[in-house]
Amino acid sequence: MTTHFSRGILAAACVAAASTAHALPRAERSSFVLFAGGNAAMPGSLRGQTEPLQTADPLGSTTYNDLKFSDAYKDGLTLGGEYDFAFDSHLSGYARAAYTEYDGATHEVGEFVPPIDGASRPISATFGDNATREFDLGARYTFMPGEKWRPFVGAALGAEHLSATRVQMGNISGFGDTHVELAPSDTVFQQRLETGLQFSPMRDFDLRLTAAAMHNDGAKASTDPNLALIGLDSSGGEMRSHWDYPLEFGGVWHF
Repeated sequence: MTTHFSRGILAAACVAAASTAHALPRAERSSFVLFAGGNAAMPGSLRGQTEPLQTADPLGSTTYNDLKFSDAYKDGLTLGGEYDFAFDSHLSGYARAAYTEYDGATHEVGEFVPPIDGASRPISATFGDNATREFDLGARYTFMPGEKWRPFVGAALGAEHLSATRVQMGNISGFGDTHVELAPSDTVFQQRLETGLQFSPMRDFDLRLTAAAMHNDGAKASTDPNLALIGLDSSGGEMRSHWDYPLEFGGVWHF
């Protein structure tokens, strides 16, 4: 999804909202949401392959795999809140804040091959825990207003603050570790599309299930000098742009 496309969705929603703002009494427009969830998938990678690292002690060549998000981190836990304002029975705007924490994993990230016998030696890395903080402004269109079960679609634009991406890399000599910052903390532009279902078990309280697709822009490159020690120069040490697919379940209070 392009940035221009995201902005077009929000612009159209705002124009429609302005033309229908009188449709509901003000006392019935506001709602507050608390939600929790996790990632269904997190494709993409931290960085690409670089030239193999040639070493003299021990003698050989080190090659790294593409470092994927799904290899580096386990599925994240998301907690957050949202304020909704209904312009009419179909269209609402919202402000959303969320915190997501990812547990780092240990994964084989490459191999060392000595020139003598050619027997490869795997290289493992342990990724540190990571977290994101995000804030979004968006619009949501609800189908079948007035029914107990109401499907909806929505779109939002926002910003996401990424924690630094750090890794503990096993040295190819077999002794000790090298601590490396693959990407520094950074705040990036974010776009979100969502769909879901809202259920009303009582007058002023709903339950909401949301499936979203979120695109996050890439973060700036790391300048950690330890990147050179493991053959990953700083010109490639960045957090690439990627998609995230969270599932969220929340309670909606109307007031």
